[in-house]
Amino acid sequence: DDAEDKFADCLVEALTEAGMPLARMTRERALAKNVAPWVIAFERRRRDGAKLVVEQTGKLTFAADAGDFTVTAKADRIEVRNHRADVLDFKTGNPPSTKQVLSGLSPQLTLTAAIIAGGGFVDVGPALPRQMVYVKVSGGRPPGKEFIVIDDKDAELETDKALERLKDKVAQYDHPDTGYPSWAAPQFCGKFVGDYDHLARLWEWHVIGGSDEGGTSE
Repeated sequence: DDAEDKFADCLVEALTEAGMPLARMTRERALAKNVAPWVIAFERRRRDGAKLVVEQTGKLTFAADAGDFTVTAKADRIEVRNHRADVLDFKTGNPPSTKQVLSGLSPQLTLTAAIIAGGGFVDVGPALPRQMVYVKVSGGRPPGKEFIVIDDKDAELETDKALERLKDKVAQYDHPDTGYPSWAAPQFCGKFVGDYDHLARLWEWHVIGGSDEGGTSE
């Protein structure tokens, strides 16, 4: 009956143990109290009849031109019902859009589902995908929101597409003539710095411009 209060207390305790500065705890306590009713309602609705697998890592290996390739995923939460699996990922900020997921720009959920379908999660076993869900939990207004980006009728199709896209990409990069761009999708990089910008001399080219007489920007 007092689940909301217990959850808020657990959240504050976890933040304290994680080293949250004392000066921020007043705000965090207010957010915890605000988000607790939403989380409890979410859990009561989704847990019914489900086996929960939380923060588990799975892997799937397939043959590729340069040798076997293994893709891994750590799933925030998998809900299993009657050999069907829902994949949930929790965010505090805005999750990727449905368009980004379906286009393959954000394949986290679909590739996790592919690993599940291939039996790559020990505690789940082979299971067909059902829902793929982002859950935003912030404590603000609204305190939480559930985004079902792929539902039952499209789940298997989109899972198969994601795995085939990965296999095609692996085959592409197995070819020795394939280059490695530091920004594969620059329109989504924003202000973030890439891991390989220094190797690509990216900031030098930003200063110089597209090209000069002595060379190109490639």
